[in-house]
Amino acid sequence: MSGKTSDPQDEPARIPPWASLHFRQFNYLFVLALFATAAQQMRQAQIFYHVYELSGSAFQLGLTGVAQGLPIFVFGLFGGALADFMDRKRLILITTVGNWLVAVVLGVVTVSGLIQVWHIQLGMALTSTVNIMLTPTRMSIISFLVPRSHLTNAVSLNSAVSQSSHFIGPMLGGLSLAWMNAGNAYLFNSLFYIPAVGAIFLLKIPPIVGKLPERFSLSAMLGGFRFLFSEPVVFAMVILDFVVIGFGYFRPLLPVFAKDILFVGPAGFGMLSSAPAIGGMVGTVALLLIGDVKKKGLLATWSFLGYAIAVGIFALSTNFLLSLFLLAITGLTNSLQAVMRQTTFHILTPDQVRGRAFAVFHMFSQGANGFGATEIGFAAALLGAPGSLLFGCAVGSLLTLACWVLMPGLRTFGAEARQG
Repeated sequence: MSGKTSDPQDEPARIPPWASLHFRQFNYLFVLALFATAAQQMRQAQIFYHVYELSGSAFQLGLTGVAQGLPIFVFGLFGGALADFMDRKRLILITTVGNWLVAVVLGVVTVSGLIQVWHIQLGMALTSTVNIMLTPTRMSIISFLVPRSHLTNAVSLNSAVSQSSHFIGPMLGGLSLAWMNAGNAYLFNSLFYIPAVGAIFLLKIPPIVGKLPERFSLSAMLGGFRFLFSEPVVFAMVILDFVVIGFGYFRPLLPVFAKDILFVGPAGFGMLSSAPAIGGMVGTVALLLIGDVKKKGLLATWSFLGYAIAVGIFALSTNFLLSLFLLAITGLTNSLQAVMRQTTFHILTPDQVRGRAFAVFHMFSQGANGFGATEIGFAAALLGAPGSLLFGCAVGSLLTLACWVLMPGLRTFGAEARQG
């Protein structure tokens, strides 16, 4: 049952959309996330376009997806455990500097004329490796920097940072490739990590109270999975995210649509890459204005279905403006379900397992991108780019409808009803 009464502490009064920015340490995290995520999205767009430009092969795009996804599953549990057992500020600093180094090396090798496709794919793998440690650590500290009454607001603001970065990053990635050669574009990307490192030095992360009654071990590393399986509705949201977003992961095919279907070139590619972020920002701003959402499961389920349908229609579109609009819809629906998932995770996850739990969530979320890039690339080689996205639309829609029918508790779930 959804519960007709709730603790007022778990159902805070409406607060201003930017309320969490009144907390200085959250501001530093905000700046860190903005620049680091923008740089990450910029380089991802640069890498996929560069690979396709050098190879002209959807199969190589699929291999690039393997390079992106494999480290997430190989190192994900280890990275989450580090977030619980290691000093988190130091871990964030090391991984951010690691991202900077990857951009610099790719730029230098490309400028020297020695670049090959496998070099770029290795850069993608290294980026994915450091981010599987950086992202869950950064996400897990949000609840330590704001009071519980501001948690949904803080998660929404963090989502706003992510969505704006997804807009700024790919757009700058495409424009940088249009305005300069690929090597200088990578070096330009590296500059974005400088203010991120400055924010890290100012950031103060409070220690976890009662931290880690267990030793660092394989069993401890699996703590995030144990928590995930103990929460059926959370587990369902994670699986929906993995399958719907994974099979409908269109980003690796945007170079194909931009170059061969819509005929809009690098600048148009940058616009297509950034369109989902525009819709994502609309969704996030709407949530900031609305405040807390009671039926998080209902909104998430509708959002998953909307995402799958938008991907299917995009696959059939040959009109550039319609394609931009449909990609914006994917961003809108994805941002709504993401905020619902993340808020639920923050509320339900115990402090002592937070890093490992968020690593598992991140493994599935980002693993969906890596898996999706692989599946979409290989499927496109067999079915063509539109056919592979239509297949993803069918898989995502059927799974969402199955969860709608078989899990009525998912539709009525509200995280606040599970407290107390």
